[in-house]
Amino acid sequence: MVITILSIIFFIVAFIVFYQYAVSHVMEVELKQVEVDPLKKSVRSKDSLNMYGLNQTEKEKIINHIDDYKKVTYTFEIKNTSPLADSVYHRVQPLFSEDTKKLLVVSEKQLWFPRNIPSGESYTTYLTAVIKTAPSLSDQEILNMVSKDRFTITGGREVWSIPFGDESVTVGPLKKN
Repeated sequence: MVITILSIIFFIVAFIVFYQYAVSHVMEVELKQVEVDPLKKSVRSKDSLNMYGLNQTEKEKIINHIDDYKKVTYTFEIKNTSPLADSVYHRVQPLFSEDTKKLLVVSEKQLWFPRNIPSGESYTTYLTAVIKTAPSLSDQEILNMVSKDRFTITGGREVWSIPFGDESVTVGPLKKN
């Protein structure tokens, strides 16, 4: 009987140590860069706007006034700091600043090239948004506005393909050097 109780206690303690060591904090995220470019640099036709889920009228409006729009690219580095668990199924929830919300036309719904990260590895990914700018705003003013944005990145944790829940990390605003 005593051996059974000790075995159960040992198993519980071992699981807690395992969880804390290998699974409790898997993901680190850094907002590495924010870039603002003219939208016409990357959009040549209405079809180039398909990834944003815009309707035909919205696409035509943008194409007809392409000089009024900018593309904002947010660059993230996601690191897996766990010695054992994989960081998987990354999703993003933008937390745009009030200034950005006033300019925002649309943003992507998911990160570019999401992938599962084995323990100890990292990868760089992106999120883009389209904003409509006022003629009175300089590129630096726009960059200052969108650099205030924050993002919550959520990813799952897995050990040997066994899920151990999700983890969320909020990053931003961009740290200026």
